[in-house]
Amino acid sequence: MKELTYPEFAQQRTAQNFRLIDVREQDEYDDVHVQGAEHFALSRIRDGELPEQDSRPIALICRSGGRSAMAAQMLEAKGFAETTNIAGGTLSAIEASPEHVERAKR
Repeated sequence: MKELTYPEFAQQRTAQNFRLIDVREQDEYDDVHVQGAEHFALSRIRDGELPEQDSRPIALICRSGGRSAMAAQMLEAKGFAETTNIAGGTLSAIEASPEHVERAKR
């Protein structure tokens, strides 16, 4: 598992063609998430479900980096190519650039 800070990820995202997967629960994702992130909760991975694989490198994000690190290890153990954990998670994305996130309409 590799690890990038959110600013590092944001700089490399397009060039590396990262597939960003948010592993938080649905309500957390609905509240705020990085633009373009797919949702696939860690709880689903723990239950044995896996996201569909494609050729893009996978970056994983959660609130602060803990759950996404666990998801990265679990996916790699299931045969996924090396994954990248986003250290600092969505909180880091909000801090780096509020324009990078989508928030629930209230």
